[in-house]
This record gives sequence, C-alpha cells and structure tokens, in this order.
Amino acid sequence: MYENFFGFKERPFQLVPNPAYLFLSKCHEEALAHLNYAVSQGDGFVEITGEVGTGKTTLCRAFLENLARDIEVAYIFNPKLNSVQLLKAINDELGVRSNANNTKTLIDNLNFFLMEKKAEGKKVILVIDEAQNLSKKVLEQLRLLSNLETTTKKLLQIILIGQPELSEILDSRELRQLAQRITLSYHLVPLTFKETREYIRHRIRIASRKSGIKFNRSAIRAVYKYSAGTPRLINIACDRAILTAYGLNQCKITGSIARVSIRELATRGDIKRRSFRERTKPILIFSALCLILLAAILSFDIRGLFKSEQSKKPVSSQSEPSDIKASVKPKADKKLPGEKETGEFESAETPVNPDEKLTDDSNIAVSEPPGETAQVLEEFLGRMDARSSRHMALKAAVEMWNHDPIINPYLDDMSDNSAFFRLGAKQNGLLIYHIEGDFELVKKLNLPAVLEMNSPAGASPGYLTLTKADDRTLTLRGGNEEEIVVEAESNDVELYWSGTAYVPWKNFFDYSGSIPRNAPEDSVITLKMILQEIGFKDIEVTPFYDEKSQEAVEEIQEKHGVNVDGVVGPLTKIILYNEMESLIIPHLIEN
Repeated sequence: MYENFFGFKERPFQLVPNPAYLFLSKCHEEALAHLNYAVSQGDGFVEITGEVGTGKTTLCRAFLENLARDIEVAYIFNPKLNSVQLLKAINDELGVRSNANNTKTLIDNLNFFLMEKKAEGKKVILVIDEAQNLSKKVLEQLRLLSNLETTTKKLLQIILIGQPELSEILDSRELRQLAQRITLSYHLVPLTFKETREYIRHRIRIASRKSGIKFNRSAIRAVYKYSAGTPRLINIACDRAILTAYGLNQCKITGSIARVSIRELATRGDIKRRSFRERTKPILIFSALCLILLAAILSFDIRGLFKSEQSKKPVSSQSEPSDIKASVKPKADKKLPGEKETGEFESAETPVNPDEKLTDDSNIAVSEPPGETAQVLEEFLGRMDARSSRHMALKAAVEMWNHDPIINPYLDDMSDNSAFFRLGAKQNGLLIYHIEGDFELVKKLNLPAVLEMNSPAGASPGYLTLTKADDRTLTLRGGNEEEIVVEAESNDVELYWSGTAYVPWKNFFDYSGSIPRNAPEDSVITLKMILQEIGFKDIEVTPFYDEKSQEAVEEIQEKHGVNVDGVVGPLTKIILYNEMESLIIPHLIEN
C-alpha cells in the first residue's frame, strides 16, 4: 500500500519471521552464540525460551539458514502431537521411512539413519519450536531419543524453543531426568529503549530502496512505551504509524502520529477490558475499604515500632548513598551514525555538517610517503588489535556501499570471524563472499574487501579493508580506535596477507539459488533480463535456462578470468552485477 510512497521494497514491519530482518540485540546475539556453541559440541539438550513476540522463531530460522552443509536438520513447528505422530514428523523431515504406526519401528528406522550420517561424518539436530505445547509424555519420549548414541558421541542433538511455560514444565518432578540433560539454557528478554531505536532503524534500512522516512525520538519513545521492547509489538506499532503518516502525506513519523496510531491499536483491547472492569468494580471497592480499615487499626502500633527502630540506626549511614552518587560522573550517550539531537533517522541524501566532517577526518592518520609504505604497513600491523580492527575494517567496507553503516557492537563479542562478517553484512543488506588463498580473485571481483593480515610479531591477525587499487599500489583502510589509511605495494600486502578475505556484495535483484542447479523460475527470468541489459539482446526472457543463456554466462566468466562452468552462483552473480552500468557499485578500480 505505502511501499512506493516511502521508497520501500516491501513493508519493513511485517509480522512474518523473516531471517533477513534479524536484529541482533545483546540478548539475541548471546542466544545465537549459545545455539552455535551447542551444535559445535553436539551434546545434550538446548533450551531457548522467551515471551510471545520476542523473536524466538526469527532467531531459530536465521540459525538454521546459516548451518554448515554437514548438518542435517529436522525442524518441527507447533508440535501438538502424540509420541507416534512426533516420531513420524521427525522421520518425514529427515527423509526416513515413517509408514509404521509403532514407536519401536519408527525409532529403529531413525537410528539406522543416524548411524549412516555418523559414518559420513555428518551431524543431525532436531529443532522443536513452540515446544511448550509438548505433553510430558512426549517430552519423555524425546529424552529416550537422546539415548541414541555410540560409545563416544550422541547421534541426535535436540533443541527446544518455546515460551516460559516450557521451563516450568521441564522443572516438574516427572521430567527431572530430562532437565538434567539440558546442557545450555537461555531466556530471551525484550529490547531496551536504545535497542528499540536501533531495531526500527535496522528494519527500515533492510526494506528500503532509498527510503526518506524518519522516526523522531518522540515517536520511538511512544513505540517503546506501548511495546515495552517486544519486537512483535514494535512491528505492529510502527506499521500502523507508517500507515497513518501515509494517510497524512507525511514522510516524518512524529510523536503525535505514533501516539494516535497506538491509541487506535489500544482501543479494541480497551473495549474488551471495559466490561470486565464494570463487573469487578464493586469487588475492588469493597476490598479497598477493608484494606484501609485494616491499615488504620495497625498504624498506631507500627508507627511506634518504626520510630524506635529508626532511633537505633547510626547517623553516618544516611550520608553514604549521597556520597557515592556524588562521586560518579554521568557518561555521555553516544549517538548513532546519522542521528540528530532530536533522534531522527537520516536518509542517504542528508547533507553532512562541515564541522562534523572535519572532526571525523581528524581521526584519519595519513600514510607515509610511497618509498616507506612497506615499513609503515609492517609497523601498523605490529600494533593492530584483532577485535577492534575487525570492526573498523568491516565498517570501512560497508561504508563504501552505504553512507551510514550499522555494525551492532554486540557482534564484537563473537569469536567466529566468518559469522561476524556474515551477520554484520546482513545488518546492512549485504552478503559476504569468502575467499581463501586467491589474491588474484580478490582483485578480479573489483569490490572493497576485508583482508585478514598477519602480525609481523606473531600476534593474532588483524584486519584491513582494501578500498582502492591500481597497477602497482593498493589503498588499505582500518585501524583500532582511530582510522588509518595506508598505500602499499601489492607485493608487500600479499606478503602479510593470511590468505583469508571477506568481500561484501549486494544481491540487487534478490535472485536466489545456483542456476541451473537449484534456482526457481523467477531467478532464471531475472538472470536473462540482466544478460539482456549487459548486451546479449538475442536472449528470450523465459523461465528456462537455455543454451544461449549458458553461452552468455560462460562468455562473462571467461572475460573475468573465473571458472567457466555456466553455473550462476554467488561469484558469477557478482561479476554480472559488475557488468551493469545502471547499478551504483563501489569498485577498487573505476573504469
């Protein structure tokens, strides 16, 4: 309805659990880390709980999307099933025979499958969402499934995701054996006010082609007051506020617009609650009168007791709290990039304040003259910190795609570098192409790339972003707390490069899968439209990957010096986008 007016690809606050919109608050990032750690260990049960609307299913689906290829998954959603039905559902998900109607045969078939996967070096996990709906009898059956094991390893790992009632069920005496097998447990909590502000901004960025919509601080505060930080309620309130603004022909969501929208949402609940209040009003009045009378009777004795107790306290103890408060200095809040004092979210066209730009540039250390660049690079790598340089390098790379990148600070706690770059890129609507040991391919892709650099002193590797290249020199950005720009000979950079590179890229038209292996017809049509735009005019736009299309793809692959196989995967998508002059793409070498 309002997508074109605000410049959205789609509505940013839909209620579907789309992993592309996953926002990693501190709590969600820790829960995801728990899941990843549990899978890496492969033992016991994992329990993830959270109130309704806190993002459990979205987190679960994002976790499943990023699992390694050597992991088989059975995903069961809303399992109001008995033991036999659940076993049938698990076997169906894993492609195991499930035509039997007794638990023994179903478990035997499952066990045979698990042993095969174990022999192939693969893991199998069972994820049950809305697990609070499982009966105690079914949960006990799950405990028995966890007994499927070899002498050294469990064959099946089970992850239970549900509302807080799940924890209460597991704490019951009948399920104490299952509770003892839960090795990791985590409870999701609502977002803070600051996280709510970042969450709103994050979803708008993901959904935007070039959005001009702004939520000011007053609007965000109204949304937070209504939602108490629950993501689903934030979505409902923001969607209604955007709809109201659309009706008023406004691009700015103010506090008054947000409050009017929220009032409309609350009206239905108020109507339902009103009749209940009317019925209970006499009871409440009578209870209140009883309490007042009781308080009056007791107040005389309590007041005397209170005074005698107060007289025994030392006078000095009353001054301690004020002394402590006086010694603490308030910490200034850091502003998000692109946020004014009013808390408005800026669009990409927002002019930069010259004074602010001067302040930012003062943090950039200019490199030494070209003759000394190798020494400058060596000295800088020697004092570079792995964690902070990783954040700065990703920020520098994303900045070349977006004017105002968002790198959630909670990602910095992740030890998995690949997951850090993948999730950080996803927050900004980008993907990551991971390169190992091929520096020529880094250059061929002609996109900003994060390079993992070895330390001359043998310390942990640091990270720099390759932002520009010519025949001889490469321009690198990065740093720890401050930013540095270094120009160095290509050979010098390769000397310290660890062999790992992370290249952010954008799937502009969202065509999925690898053509022709596992791609839908829409992806083939999109590919053919791209081929037409870059010069292959004789290609017919049909949903079939024909010989002409394959020959055109192979020609492009050969031109860019990559493997010529006619398959359109991530690498070929990148070089196809690079061929399109209509797209705005940051390149290392500008044509």
